[in-house]
Amino acid sequence: MTKLRIVNLLDDFALGGVVHGLRLFDTPQFRAFAHFETHSIDGEAMVAPKVETDIILTHFPPNWRRISFFHSLRLRNPQARIIHVEHSYSKEWAELHVPDMRRFRAMMRLCLSAVGAVVAVSTAQKQWLEEEEMVRPGLTRVIHPFGNTPKLSSVPDLSLNSQAPLIIGAYGRFCEAKGFDRLISAFRRTDQAGNLRLLIGGYGPDEAALQNLAIGDDRILFVGKVGNVAGFLAQCHVVAVPSRYETYGQVAHEARQAGRPILVSTAGGLPEQVGDAGIVVDCDDPGALFNALRSLHQQPLAEMSRAGRAATQGALHNRIHLWRSLFEEKYSMAQTKKTRSAIAAASSPPGESAIITSLEGSAPSAAALSFNHRNALKASS
Repeated sequence: MTKLRIVNLLDDFALGGVVHGLRLFDTPQFRAFAHFETHSIDGEAMVAPKVETDIILTHFPPNWRRISFFHSLRLRNPQARIIHVEHSYSKEWAELHVPDMRRFRAMMRLCLSAVGAVVAVSTAQKQWLEEEEMVRPGLTRVIHPFGNTPKLSSVPDLSLNSQAPLIIGAYGRFCEAKGFDRLISAFRRTDQAGNLRLLIGGYGPDEAALQNLAIGDDRILFVGKVGNVAGFLAQCHVVAVPSRYETYGQVAHEARQAGRPILVSTAGGLPEQVGDAGIVVDCDDPGALFNALRSLHQQPLAEMSRAGRAATQGALHNRIHLWRSLFEEKYSMAQTKKTRSAIAAASSPPGESAIITSLEGSAPSAAALSFNHRNALKASS
């Protein structure tokens, strides 16, 4: 079979989780059946580019301005199947940031009516999208992200010493979403004699506020940007993910790959990752988070460590299988549609073929669209 041509469209390469997730498409296993490129788009563009490809993956959040972008993307690329990957929105995010859910729901419906499939990055997100009727029935699939972070399987197995401090690790972007403020506040309430340490890695707009919150407690250590995730996780006994909202929670997956138990909030796709690999805590409740932290010494951490690592075995193969199945299904549908259009056009009286082609979604002329966008840039590896 000829390799599929796949183009990823992004508008923001600073979104670490999204960009890291694209590593999946650069693996030898993926390149065995598909050729992919990543193009940047103008975040303000209302008209989409014309792309010579079989499948287009959109990785940017829908909004009112992008309604026209999504629909022009379909019209200008009738040969391609469009799949939207929803990285940004979740139930918890909407509860905090959407004042008018009816209006938000209408925007999502208008944008996503232009695509042939929606990939939700967690089961919780899929359920929310469907319960709120933002997507057509049967349109959504769940494919968990996979960052292909190096050397996680090489992190040594968890080693516990009752005489040594238990190190809780947390890392990510220092911002409201990640909830580091409530982790620090709850940790500070734990007994100094409880033999706990908190190791925090990352950077972001809330860095100064978080460091101020930790002043006076020398058990809390900030280590800066985490360039070597495996090295950071090797220093930890437990990894806390106290997020206010998450669509999936790549940090929790990385921790499990490295054989580290996880303590996660109830946000988005975090609880569905836990199983026997950790504990789920209502981090909106300061008392619940405090109690969970001080009880860590009593948890079966060694068993959780083994369970997490076992649960992530084969994750790469699983993700590639799910993506390949979706791509082949959508490509097959596109080929069938193209064949039917050709047959219908061939059997139509003169003059009708143009009407049929238009109804099948042919691209309007560049002049008619007055297309104006910046050059697509190949993403750096």
